[in-house]
Amino acid sequence: MADDFTFDPFDAAFFEDPYPAYARMRKEFPAYKRENENPRVWPHYWMLSRAADVDAAAADWRTFSSATGTLIDIDVSLLPLNMFNMDPPRHDTLRKTLSRVLTPSRVAGLEPFIRGHAMSLIDGFKSKGVADATTEFAQLIPSTVVCELMGLPRAEQMKFLNWNLATLGGADFTSPEALQAYGEMGAYWSGLVAERKDNRTDDLISQIYYAKVEDDADLTDEEISGFCSLLHDASQNTTINMIANAVIVLARHPDERRKLAAEPERWPAAIEELLRFVSPVQGLARSTTRDVEIGGTTIPQGDQVLLLYGSANHDETAFPEPERLDLDRQVKSHWTFGHGIHYCLGAAVAKLETRVALECLVSTLGDWEIDEDGIERAQLVPTRGVMRAPISFEAQPA
Repeated sequence: MADDFTFDPFDAAFFEDPYPAYARMRKEFPAYKRENENPRVWPHYWMLSRAADVDAAAADWRTFSSATGTLIDIDVSLLPLNMFNMDPPRHDTLRKTLSRVLTPSRVAGLEPFIRGHAMSLIDGFKSKGVADATTEFAQLIPSTVVCELMGLPRAEQMKFLNWNLATLGGADFTSPEALQAYGEMGAYWSGLVAERKDNRTDDLISQIYYAKVEDDADLTDEEISGFCSLLHDASQNTTINMIANAVIVLARHPDERRKLAAEPERWPAAIEELLRFVSPVQGLARSTTRDVEIGGTTIPQGDQVLLLYGSANHDETAFPEPERLDLDRQVKSHWTFGHGIHYCLGAAVAKLETRVALECLVSTLGDWEIDEDGIERAQLVPTRGVMRAPISFEAQPA
């Protein structure tokens, strides 16, 4: 019963494998209450683990609001302004304008650049027979792609990566290091937005600003710079962790990896299964605007609720044998990028980067093994991050 079960998403013991705990929550505690031992904002929060409940809550923004923040027990005023922490109509105004700019054709046009960059990284370590799939590969792709997408010098990539590691690579979104990085990011993006107002170019920032003008949208410069910060932070972190976790998973499932090497046409479908299986973002929070009953339990108005996307992605009612990686599985939808009005605007970019990076790795290295003892995970809710992922493989000619 409840007395012999506890789940703390901040406990390092759960970062490697939270799925057995999720399975029990789905079965016995679909609305699980967790008391905060040292509360900063909320004295407690709830967790929803069943796919149907997560899906319904993510789709019902009127009941499950994002306005008080999407991170557990964090004062939203400490974080950059962005549409993750907004409800309609403000959220919809901002998203409509941004969607006009981050188009499918713009995203698809990045593929040759991503492929060339991924191959250059692999060329840098393939002759050694060993590499860290995180620090030598996964971390170095999204930061460079952000530069390309934003029309910024590639020399900025290390600045972006360091900000990302300070904000999303630690153990606390509001640590002194994280808050300093948020301040530096805010000043950087605000300066670029101000510059583009007077010196229009063809980059994404200029296009966002002038889409606002053409839409006659009442968007503030702070909201535009906030989106730039969000795209920088979320796209980097999700993609880094997706690539690194996928490298680990494919090492543990060599038969599935070899299918991809033999039949590259499998990749588009395989990426969806990898996204489901890995779930680099384990969940995001909402707060209730009314009392709501879930699984026979009433969650009071004004409480914080963590929607466990990682659990939904491993729910038996949604995916038969969910703990089995099956790259032939036809995954029509999953919750890795959320659901409803807050579905990740940068999902297409993250998927493209992940697919191309893994394609390059599989086609070049073939087989690899993971040093299980060397894996180091980031201790940051709600991500399932990887700080180190040492791999070994047959050395290739330089």
